[in-house]
Amino acid sequence: MLGFVLIILLIAITDCSSPWQEWWMYEGVSGPHNWGKINTKWILCSKGKNQSPINIEPKDLLFDPGLKHIKLTGKQINGTLINKGTDLTFELHSTSKVLISLGPLSYVYRLHQVKFHFGGNDNFGSEHSVDGKHFAAEIQLMFYNSDLYTNFTQAVNLSRGVMILAIFVKVKDNENHNELSKLTNFIEDVRYKGEQIYVNNINILKLIPDSRHYMTYDGSITQPGCQETVTWIIMNRPITVSKDQIYSLRTLRQDLPENPQALMFNNYRPTQTLNQRTVRTNINFVVKGCSMQRDMQYKGTVNRLLKERPIWQ
Repeated sequence: MLGFVLIILLIAITDCSSPWQEWWMYEGVSGPHNWGKINTKWILCSKGKNQSPINIEPKDLLFDPGLKHIKLTGKQINGTLINKGTDLTFELHSTSKVLISLGPLSYVYRLHQVKFHFGGNDNFGSEHSVDGKHFAAEIQLMFYNSDLYTNFTQAVNLSRGVMILAIFVKVKDNENHNELSKLTNFIEDVRYKGEQIYVNNINILKLIPDSRHYMTYDGSITQPGCQETVTWIIMNRPITVSKDQIYSLRTLRQDLPENPQALMFNNYRPTQTLNQRTVRTNINFVVKGCSMQRDMQYKGTVNRLLKERPIWQ
């Protein structure tokens, strides 16, 4: 009987005349495995060959000596913190201007929004994984190609339209991340779906790890419609947050106050098949006889931190 009900529900949400066509979640019949069936415009979610996120295998990384250090200009941003139901999003005000270039990029990209993906415990939550291991959360800075396109909505559907800078988050007792607190301090104001609040004076550079090393590959948006227009840059060092900060994220709800039991955590898409793609890095893991593991910041867990110049210098 339950199977019959699920089939009927799936038929309803695939009917393009039904309001269900825009309804998706991270679990159940409307979860990631069915995104491509819910809406025909989301066919890449089930049929795409360049999908994200992925698991990064350190042994398969390709060192590319041609990869430049990334360049960031601008730092202070203002915007609106919004509970989207599926995630927590910080949407930048039009006056905020942060640009990224160089690295693997041929164009200049402008920051549009910041998204937070996190788990119900410290062992899961990040969308990407390294050597099969996940982090407690992943912060995604979503940029659009401002050289070619006028806004994110246009760029996400077109070639080389989007660049996403991914930052892993690990949890440590009493290591409060001061800049992140400027957002997590407002969790009570965005507890339920649809709630939002204006936040100003966020220094985006302080949310990015102090590292010049990264991994990069071509992939997709990790939510419907899974457009394969993204250049991913995954920072080689995580940021550290306190248990209180990650707990505050886990109190977010994915629905209205009438349904307070629907918690938002575990809002990450399962890793996708790499297929024939290559994951490149600017980490030279064959220097003076050193092994990849010694130079890599990630091998399931985080090793010693390298003292490097900030990426914005």
